[in-house]
Amino acid sequence: MEKKIKVVTANLLLIILLLVLSVSLAISNVGIVANADTADVEGNQDIETYGLMAKLTINVGANGEEVWATARNDFTLGNSIIEVYVELYSSSTYKDSYRDMVFESSEHIDDLNIYKTITTTAPINGEERYWRGRLHYRMDKKDWVSKETPTYLVDANGQIVE
Repeated sequence: MEKKIKVVTANLLLIILLLVLSVSLAISNVGIVANADTADVEGNQDIETYGLMAKLTINVGANGEEVWATARNDFTLGNSIIEVYVELYSSSTYKDSYRDMVFESSEHIDDLNIYKTITTTAPINGEERYWRGRLHYRMDKKDWVSKETPTYLVDANGQIVE
């Protein structure tokens, strides 16, 4: 009887050891992510990304010769593809929306990585004008998100008037 108890105990210990090893192996593989460049893969629309959220910002500035709008990916949670357009609009009179202004310039990127920026510029041409930047982006080919800066007055010398 004592021998039977030892065999059952040994089998239970072996099962527990196998369970612990399996769980340890599963946990150690959770943090491993393999990223592949899918640019040359046909049918890559079937490849799923799993971004949970992103925070992008847009700013407008002037440097005397030109006005610029810069979009920045401040934070991305998860592996995702963030397609971004950054645009500049201007008007001779104050406007509350880019829709009422003249399109000046834009830049596009298929995937704006975390902490990276994209900038578009337009010349001032010695004119005092109102300027507005627009950012629109989508994460993992989902719905588009749009953000606008306030409208800024830039004088003929390329200085932002407060």
